[in-house]
Parts: sequence; C-alpha cells; structure tokens
Amino acid sequence: MTDIIIVGAGGFGREVAWTIDRINAASTSPLWRVIGFADDAAEKLPKTISGHPVLGTIAESLALYPDAAVFAALGDSAIRMTVHARLGDREFPSLVDPAAVVAHSATVGEGVFIGPLALVSTDAKICDFAVVNARAGVGHNSTVSSFATISPGVSLSGFTVVGEGATMGTNSSTLPGVKIGAKATVAAGTPAFSDIADGKTLSPFGMFRSGV
Repeated sequence: MTDIIIVGAGGFGREVAWTIDRINAASTSPLWRVIGFADDAAEKLPKTISGHPVLGTIAESLALYPDAAVFAALGDSAIRMTVHARLGDREFPSLVDPAAVVAHSATVGEGVFIGPLALVSTDAKICDFAVVNARAGVGHNSTVSSFATISPGVSLSGFTVVGEGATMGTNSSTLPGVKIGAKATVAAGTPAFSDIADGKTLSPFGMFRSGV
C-alpha cells in the first residue's frame, strides 16, 4: 500500500478521496493509504475532511511526508499548473475510477484523474495532469493535453484536440476534429463547431472574448 497526499481540500479533493476509496474497495488489497489533505488555507478548514486529516499547508505537508505520492486535486487548470511547479520530484499517480471505461489502446499520462462513468475511447491520449471528470466522453483519437480540464458531462467527438491548460465546461461538446487552443475555455453547455484560438473563451452565446 502506497501513502498518498491529496493537494487541495476543496470539492475536487473530496471527489479524489472518494475515488481512491473506490479503487481500494475494488482491489483485492488496498492500493493507497490517504495520509490526508494539504491546502494552503489549512488554518481555515476543518481538522478532518471526508474522514482524512488536514495536514497543513502544501509545503508543511510535503516536508512531513517526503516519500509520499502526491495527487494535485485542483479543479482549475491554471492553479493546478502553478501548484504542480511547487511539488518537486514526487510520484504522481494517475487515478482511474473503477466505474470509468478506458480503451486498451488509449494512453494515460501521470497525475491524471478519470472520474466515475467517464469513457476514454480507442487511441485517445490523456496527457499528464489532465482531468476527465464524471460522465465525460473522450472520442477516439482525441488528445486531452497536459493540465487540461474536461468537466462533467463533456462530449469530445473523435479527433478533437484540447490544448494545454484548456477547460471544457460542464456539458460542453465538440464536433469531430475541432482544436481547442491552449488555456482556452468552452463555457458550460456550449458546442464548439470550429477551432478556438489559444486563450480565447467560447461563451454560451457563441461569441469569443479574451481569456483571463
């Protein structure tokens, strides 16, 4: 059994803890021991969340447990990228919920989260530290780049490319072959019919604005 620290004690952190519990329950013997949560707002949080202790700030927690694996449970792509740069040389496991379906020909990088009822189809590629959340579908031959966030209920058609640090909002979708630029955003419920440039946002009204 491997010790693991969950960085981020918010809603996504609790979902990650739940998926770890489900992974352990589905295994012949537990694979992970959650030491607790690390969060820079630790002093404002309860001492225990989802049955696991809040250890302290990120720096404090990593110093206390130098050999533990780490999972960056931060739903915002930009924050996940920033915090990851502070985590140093660690083991960053990928966590795939037992209720997710991942094709044998798909590839999954390190530090990836694939949530319950997500589907990753044939020859898809999920790159390092990307998130494919609950009920999302990643079509065949699609690429979800590093630190991208695929929110619940998203549907990516085949040959879609989601750029580094980009965000697909809840229940958004793409046509086949669409390219979502780096750090771009597709708002919740919005279909992307054509490519989106780096840093741009596709709003529910079909208008583009500069990304923040």
